[in-house]
Amino acid sequence: MYNLTVSNSYVYSITVYDIAVGQHQVSPRDPAYVVPKPLGNAVVTVPGLGEINFLDIGDQQIGGFSKATWGVLISYQGEEVVFRYEGGGQLTLNVNALGQAKLTGNGGFSQIDLSSFVLPGQQQDSPES
Repeated sequence: MYNLTVSNSYVYSITVYDIAVGQHQVSPRDPAYVVPKPLGNAVVTVPGLGEINFLDIGDQQIGGFSKATWGVLISYQGEEVVFRYEGGGQLTLNVNALGQAKLTGNGGFSQIDLSSFVLPGQQQDSPES
């Protein structure tokens, strides 16, 4: 599990959603929102630009330089980043004035390329897939 802090410098309010807490609006220039419980999965909706998906991948390795034990797959606008950490992960998202996702944290970040499709005969990324 990891902790997520969200701040918003974008022109519109963004919505943070996780299953344990529900929805929370973060308006421009609001103080940073700290999701009150450690996360598994979450979605941040950025009006006009799409959703930033945070998927807890546990100890599954899906690429990137870090081989730290725990990971979060972060997807936005067709791009993917994996965040890997040891112990308790601390992840911060700042949606900047242009709607870009600025990520910081106490682990390693790697931009990776995941195919949107897995076809018959191709290796799947997860045994559960």
